[in-house]
Amino acid sequence: MINFLYDLTAVQPSPQSKFHGGGEYGEVVFFKLLENLDKIHLVAYYNSSAYLNPDILKAIEEKSITLYDIKNISVSEIIKKENIQRAYSAMLNLNQNWPLDEIELYNTVHGLRTLEMPYDSIMLSYEKKLKEILKDILFMTVLKKWYYKKLLCINGRLVQDKRIKVITISNHSLASINSFYPETKKLNIPVFASPTFEQLDNYKVVKNSLPDSKLAEYCIEKSKYFLITSAARWNKNALRALYAFDQLVSENSVSGYKLVITGVTDKSIFTKKLKNSDKVVLLPYIERDELELLNRNAYCFIYPSLNEGFGYPPIDSMSFGVPVIASGSSSIPEVCGNAAIYFDPYSVSEIKNRILQILTPSIYNDMVIKAKAQHKIICEKQKKDLNSLAEYLTK
Repeated sequence: MINFLYDLTAVQPSPQSKFHGGGEYGEVVFFKLLENLDKIHLVAYYNSSAYLNPDILKAIEEKSITLYDIKNISVSEIIKKENIQRAYSAMLNLNQNWPLDEIELYNTVHGLRTLEMPYDSIMLSYEKKLKEILKDILFMTVLKKWYYKKLLCINGRLVQDKRIKVITISNHSLASINSFYPETKKLNIPVFASPTFEQLDNYKVVKNSLPDSKLAEYCIEKSKYFLITSAARWNKNALRALYAFDQLVSENSVSGYKLVITGVTDKSIFTKKLKNSDKVVLLPYIERDELELLNRNAYCFIYPSLNEGFGYPPIDSMSFGVPVIASGSSSIPEVCGNAAIYFDPYSVSEIKNRILQILTPSIYNDMVIKAKAQHKIICEKQKKDLNSLAEYLTK
């Protein structure tokens, strides 16, 4: 029996959002490990000041799992007190001062976004303070080499230390790690596709499906809107997609359609240059039942992200047979396969082109079929890899 410590702070909200891909990933892995309590004695810790999925708290109580509050006790103290032999984090925070020489520490590296794409001109549109704008400009110009070296050092702490057993979630992410840190090729880092709750046998997702009539509250109609999610961060690139749609509206090329964008924390970023505000619905972060409603009824999902280690959103839309047009960068083609029409995420004109393409009935119908097929393929791989991941962590 292995005394196993699970880092639940990794599934709690990031500074940018309440829900994030890495957090959901960590929740799924936690529930999967609950199926392996015959192999491990599970102990966990979290931060009581931040949100934690109530289902996790319920499971911890039902399974009599010891839960520590990191505000009151350090990781090192937990490890010593519980005689921990192995630990896992879905998003490792080395500032928690792990005693790396005393335990086996497993960590999932979702990608090296900050190295692959440390900056982009679009990020200036998201800054509100002159100080931040000037800092971004410096990082993109005179401090470019210094900034790169700093990022290389920060990320290197997670992948270069042989005392940390690294896991990653896509072939793209593995290639990226090996590219920036060639010495990691010798480590044979395993790749397990990023799972969702759908792949769990011991966890039933309770879906409070909202009626389609609720769409009226957003002033939209079924299959008459394009959808973009997680727009708060500049690297999600929602702004360029908005510009593309807005131009098409001005050209009378998307008559009858609207654009819905979720995760908007500052509307002024999106309205500053917007010419057709009546055709755009800007929403804040919404609950999962609302997101499911919007996904289910969208005409098309637009995924303009500049960089992803895996990328859940397009697969979520594909589960409803909703066609996807997406950025052709990083791991996105690996996940979406032939079930998406790709564009250069830096090209507004190319995004416009793909929106027009998906409005063609024959292309649309073909992508509906491909979306459903790809969702099945990915789900099967995710389930298989989740089982393999659990076995890898507990063997």
